[in-house]
Amino acid sequence: MSSYKTIEKAKSWAMSTNSLRVYPQCTVNTYTYRGVGANGKSKTKTKSYVNLVIETGNARHVGKHEYEQGQQMTDKVNEIYVHYYLKSNPDENS
Repeated sequence: MSSYKTIEKAKSWAMSTNSLRVYPQCTVNTYTYRGVGANGKSKTKTKSYVNLVIETGNARHVGKHEYEQGQQMTDKVNEIYVHYYLKSNPDENS
């Protein structure tokens, strides 16, 4: 995985140039997880899986892979930002 500094540079580049946007889009499929209820006790909860949407310029691509809303999704979003950043700034790849 890329370093934290590279991830932050990639996200900063994407936001300042307005050239890339990555965000989750809920699907109809769900999964359960253990969460904390209002009374502080453990409770089974449901969340939707998400597909990642990538917008570059006028193009909008919706990924086919479904992610749980958690670290796996976050890691993939970071990977996408870094990929496009390094593609746009090849001198940073060394």
